[in-house]
Amino acid sequence: MDPLQLDKIGHRYNDAANLPNLWLLEDILKGQVGAIHGLEVLDLACGAGYWSRKSIDWGAKKVVGVDISKVMVASARLQARPEDPSEFHVVDCIKPFSIGTFDLVLGIWLLNYAKSQTELLTMWQNIFHSLKPGAQFLGIIPNFEILQTTACGQEYHFGGVTYKVLERMTQGTRIQVILDTTDPIAFFCYMLEPRLHEECATQAGFSNMRWEPLPPELNVGLGPLFFQIVTASCPKS
Repeated sequence: MDPLQLDKIGHRYNDAANLPNLWLLEDILKGQVGAIHGLEVLDLACGAGYWSRKSIDWGAKKVVGVDISKVMVASARLQARPEDPSEFHVVDCIKPFSIGTFDLVLGIWLLNYAKSQTELLTMWQNIFHSLKPGAQFLGIIPNFEILQTTACGQEYHFGGVTYKVLERMTQGTRIQVILDTTDPIAFFCYMLEPRLHEECATQAGFSNMRWEPLPPELNVGLGPLFFQIVTASCPKS
């Protein structure tokens, strides 16, 4: 991950909360997370802390957010409400780290910053070692099928977000993401092949990584959803 591109975005990232893409994602995630009252949550790639604050709203007992960007972490700390049981730290998720174990680990737009299998494996290992026995990981990443059917140089628009396929790599795709906010926000990320996620999750210790189906009744007129949900849980013993 490149912290500089995130540092340049800074507080402007808060404008993403006004995009239909985020509203839809919030509804889906709330259903996926379920009852988290009294749970301790780790929010990886927390950015300005949006999902950390939502986790508290949904009942989390404590939330720890980490991000590679010092500017994003500063913004998350600034926006934390006085009563929030939260803390935020600067952490590079493609390097091994130890920050404790949690009942739920969130990776909302985390795994798409791995540009190689080596980086992806480290991310999955960090996730595994951050979970208590029986605890769950919930992540959001780009929809690989849509990327595969979008030609290089072409754009895909979904819910106020523009995705441009820049290049095909040996094991995935490099893309540019543009948030169609008042002052547009652009950054770069990747989507590696699903089989690599499955292999890395297995190597990290997971035996039950799943690509979760989205609710079949979900039809909001925005076209195929550009994101997909991935889950995995730590063995109970």
